[in-house]
Amino acid sequence: MSGFTDYHAHFVYGVDDGARTREEMYAMLDAAVQDGVSCLYATSHSTPGMEPFPQEVYDRHLMFARDYCKAKGYDLTLESGSELLYTPAAGYAAAQRQLITLSGTDWVLLEFVPDVTAKELEEAVSAVTYAGYCVLLAHIERFPALAKDGLLPRLRREYGVRCQINCTAVLNSGFFQRRKLERWLKEGWVDAISSDAHNCSSRPTRMTAAYEKLCSWLGQDAAKRLTGQYGNFLD
Repeated sequence: MSGFTDYHAHFVYGVDDGARTREEMYAMLDAAVQDGVSCLYATSHSTPGMEPFPQEVYDRHLMFARDYCKAKGYDLTLESGSELLYTPAAGYAAAQRQLITLSGTDWVLLEFVPDVTAKELEEAVSAVTYAGYCVLLAHIERFPALAKDGLLPRLRREYGVRCQINCTAVLNSGFFQRRKLERWLKEGWVDAISSDAHNCSSRPTRMTAAYEKLCSWLGQDAAKRLTGQYGNFLD
């Protein structure tokens, strides 16, 4: 067993709305280690087919992050990736095999606008998987369409979709949101809890707190699985 695996974080500075400076990136890495994370994905935002991703800047700044972890002696693996916003243009980019994947695998971290319809969501997943990718849906608690007409289990069954929930959803949900999340968790429709960290203040890493809450909801074994302590399911 290892530390937490965090599949969703925005610590690479100067690329999106995450870390703004090298110093802030380093502080986020310090915080991740202190929070018990041992594997961290650098999932900067991208909009495939619409705006060019600053790949050269991303690669250089991720290298700075890896050098920093090495110099500090951190047992923290940093993996590459992106959080992809799906649009019709992204569907075309998928068909051209131009999507940024998680650590060079076939997995993509996919997000949508909050008001995406069930039809749009299923068509998007179908297009991306047809192109040969595997889909990890980001922060599924944000998409009401997934709770309708059996869509979530159907996406898992028919398209092999995996699902991620943010720590904040586990920790801060109101009564009705919590009931929905608990059902999804108990049905086995959630595969990962991740931080979606953007900084050290308003949107920090909270993996330990989420793990402790999950232990109280589901028991220790399930909490360890959901926080990646039994290994990386993308391997």
